Amino acid sequence: MKVLKILFSLIVVTLLFGGCTYNFIVPEEVVDPSDPDAPEVSFAGEIQPVFTAKCASCHNTGGQLPDLSQGNAYASINTSRYINATTPETSLIYTRPHPSNTDSHPKYSEAEAALLLTWITQGAKNN
Repeated sequence: MKVLKILFSLIVVTLLFGGCTYNFIVPEEVVDPSDPDAPEVSFAGEIQPVFTAKCASCHNTGGQLPDLSQGNAYASINTSRYINATTPETSLIYTRPHPSNTDSHPKYSEAEAALLLTWITQGAKNN
């Protein structure tokens, strides 16, 4: 009987501690596009991965324009049609998938949108 109590106690303790898990949600860091001291945003390291994850399934070679696939994205969007250097916040590559846009396209997160706007504000370099 004593062995049964110990076994039961071990099972209860295992269920109590083993059943509790917590997934930490790390908040996205939002870059301030108007900050002149913001770190330089890398097209290859930060912007292309957003395009690959959110856009390239439809916007690829032979698909919808612009072609946002790896290796083609920069050349495809580096026109006044997609990037407005004078007023970056009106750039089509920023406004079309912006979280506030109500069309059915995949959306950037607020952090991704801010990162893209910062990149455009910094000159939309192919870096």
